[in-house]
Amino acid sequence: METFKEGMKRAILVVVIGLVIGAVEFGTTSILAEMIVAKFSIVQELVEADQSQWKVLLVILPCAALIAAVVLYLAPIAAGSSLPEIKGFLNGAHVPGLFGIVTTFIKTFGVIGVIGCGFPVGREGPMVQLGCALANIILRIPIFGNMIRVQHDPRKRKDQEAIEEMHERTLIVTIGGAAGIAAAFRSPIGGVMYMMEDMASFWQHETTVRAFGCTTVATLIFSILLNASHGINYHALVIFDDDPVHTDWKVFDIPFFAILALICGLLSVAYSEILFYFQRIRKHRKRWTSPKFKVLEVFLCACLICSVPLYIANGFPCVHLPSEHYSCDPKDCNVCNGCCKSFLTLDSATCEACVHDTCDSHDGGAHGDGHGSMSVVRFDCQKDYYNEMATLWLMGEEGAIKQLYSRQGLTSSLFSQKTLVVFLPIYMFLSGLCGGLSIPFGTFVPNLFIGAAFGRLFALFIQDTLGVTGLSAYGTYSLIGAASVLGGYTRMTVTVAVMIAEASGDASIMVPLMLSIVLARWIANFFSECYDEKMLELRHIPFLHDFCSDDKAHDTASTVMQKATTVKSEESFSSLKKLLEERNAHYAAFPVVDDKGALLGLVPGLVLQKTLREAGFSGDNDAEAALKIPMDTIMDPAPYTVRSNFPLSRIFPLIKKLHIEHLVVTDMAGLPVGIIPRTNLVAADGGHVSTLHNKVMNKLDYNSSGMTLRLATVKKSSNPVMYETGELYDDEIAAKRNIRKLSSWIMKPEKGYQERAKDPKANAAGLELTNIGEGKQATI
Repeated sequence: METFKEGMKRAILVVVIGLVIGAVEFGTTSILAEMIVAKFSIVQELVEADQSQWKVLLVILPCAALIAAVVLYLAPIAAGSSLPEIKGFLNGAHVPGLFGIVTTFIKTFGVIGVIGCGFPVGREGPMVQLGCALANIILRIPIFGNMIRVQHDPRKRKDQEAIEEMHERTLIVTIGGAAGIAAAFRSPIGGVMYMMEDMASFWQHETTVRAFGCTTVATLIFSILLNASHGINYHALVIFDDDPVHTDWKVFDIPFFAILALICGLLSVAYSEILFYFQRIRKHRKRWTSPKFKVLEVFLCACLICSVPLYIANGFPCVHLPSEHYSCDPKDCNVCNGCCKSFLTLDSATCEACVHDTCDSHDGGAHGDGHGSMSVVRFDCQKDYYNEMATLWLMGEEGAIKQLYSRQGLTSSLFSQKTLVVFLPIYMFLSGLCGGLSIPFGTFVPNLFIGAAFGRLFALFIQDTLGVTGLSAYGTYSLIGAASVLGGYTRMTVTVAVMIAEASGDASIMVPLMLSIVLARWIANFFSECYDEKMLELRHIPFLHDFCSDDKAHDTASTVMQKATTVKSEESFSSLKKLLEERNAHYAAFPVVDDKGALLGLVPGLVLQKTLREAGFSGDNDAEAALKIPMDTIMDPAPYTVRSNFPLSRIFPLIKKLHIEHLVVTDMAGLPVGIIPRTNLVAADGGHVSTLHNKVMNKLDYNSSGMTLRLATVKKSSNPVMYETGELYDDEIAAKRNIRKLSSWIMKPEKGYQERAKDPKANAAGLELTNIGEGKQATI
């Protein structure tokens, strides 16, 4: 009966998380859709009025600078997609403030503003962070947090129960991320596959079941709200049509699909290298690192990103619409004929609604529906003409991708080869230029856009220039190109195929999709490392892989272990205190031995530190020396052990799969000689982590104000499974200080100024450091 109750609690929690994530994603999508339509309408009106479309920069540029300033001063962790940070968190690393309330709020509205300003970025990465953060925030509500609380078992130690509870919390955060990406793509199965294949380091059968239920609820709520809403145009954001045309690919297409996939694999490598190049130079620069300069940098990049599309579009001539686009005369709009249906983009329940929407849209600034779904963009052209380049740049990335994907004959000739040849390199450069900027952004949509544009260009070249006949529609090649570039960029296979097939509603294309993704991934692996892996290294996020590198495969446990410091079954308080002063409790663990040196158990440093703190003395040396601490009450009596000659290649999967934090190394006689902390393997597998690890360790000094220094560099967690680095804490502490100043200025400005005037040298970060030291999770 108790098992049934626990199952019901977890089911209720999953449903609640899915409901919240689906509703929030619907709200963000609504706001973003309105912003894109409003921006397009403003530009079109300015063009039609006096050719002064440059005035739109007066609105966009200050908005971009404001977003960067808010991110830099209040939530630095909100910059970028946060996918490397989430991946590191799910692997065991703590990233300060990643799922805090302020970070989530700034990240969500920041990415809305960035996309609304016209930056060539996507929203899917931030939506994963939004899903994870919402799940984490829901768990902070007592009624829901109690649902994952482990029932007290007198046979278990408190630290073991804390570890189990943290594993459950990590599982909930994982399924929240799956629901976030599922709602963004309207792909519940794809959301589960994405977290399973790319993000989560630990995955169990129970995770699959719960994640599937959560993504289903989130996608269902999102779809219900989407269908029930009126007056909001989502077609600039929803990539795929609600009533898709099924693919008619042929066996003769397979060789061309393979060639396209190989080229798209190279294209994904080129894009990731451009993006990583700007990430790297902004990370390692020695000068111009102040927040003010970073805001100015975003402002200047926004100038370039917003002005280049307008300038290029002005250089392209107007093109007459294909006959299918303008042959519908308004007087014929009295029946639901095929002509009217070719214009229809909004859902209509009746024939009269179809006629009404069609006739209203016939004279709009964009050839589509009157609300601005922007089938094509007229820009500075006359009626029945459109600008190809403006259509790609101004109608919104996902709306343009929809046009590139279209497999209907009436849109087959909307874009010429010349337009796509000019568009592709400029878009890749401008999208890559966003790497490292202090703004929230994602990279899924840019990859899809690049692949869709190149796929259509490839089809135009093969069929129109080379004269190859009998092939599939241009949109089919566009779909294959998008999947290939995304697969080469993320190195995912099943997830990309499922997400695209599921969201497009066309399962018949699954076979060529899988073939193309495999080929693109293979060629990308040959030329470059995965972008996410390089970002983990660049941002110094410790990540433990399943297997060690090839150059370490023949090493043994003795090469990575620390020398073991043993303790007896009973030790005095003073000796243990001295031991902790000499060793960093966060990384240390101490084997407990008997009088003959045989291993009895293992005491993690954090557990020992907590025990001493609870039984602490105020400088009474005699009392400390007299008090004996029995180790058998706090030790793990059955620690994991390996011999000193145990291969390192087998240690990696052992620690990774079993969630081991400390591994005891014994000699041939079974006596403990060393300890392998989890972080030692991270350091052994990559020099970048080793350097940072040593840097942090060297800073720690318990003998002289060591506690303050330690808290400023390494977060002390109540969960010994987690390991962290402290490089992100400087920005995080500064952001918390800025938030407190802002709150004081808004709520009690006079009192805030008086307090600062009294003590200008006060340590503003003291409160936050104390909270971290008490094991409280950072909430910013």
